Amino acid sequence: MPRTRNPENEVQRSAQERYRERLRGQQRPEAHAVDNALAAAVAVYRHTAEQRGSEKDVRRSEGLELMAINYLASRGYDPKMAKRQVHRRVRRLDVEDLIPLVSAASKLAVANFSHKPS
Repeated sequence: MPRTRNPENEVQRSAQERYRERLRGQQRPEAHAVDNALAAAVAVYRHTAEQRGSEKDVRRSEGLELMAINYLASRGYDPKMAKRQVHRRVRRLDVEDLIPLVSAASKLAVANFSHKPS
């Protein structure tokens, strides 16, 4: 049975595409890109803490992980599955590859960083 097109979905899809095009034009990241960047930063932070043997920083990263797990659980996800997915994102096997990306980007961002709310 063929699916019928819903005009409301088409309008919404079109509006979403225009919004994304506007973001690309502004070189402004979408939410998923920001989420990926934060996950990469936390992964590098944890890895660096482990490499330096900084128990304090490892505990801090574990606290961030726990907050993420709690957030997901509060949104209805199974806590065990949330923990599993958070650990997959933060305790990555390719973390060494992320270090230059995070470090290089931080050098670029430092000049533009301010504590003013956006």
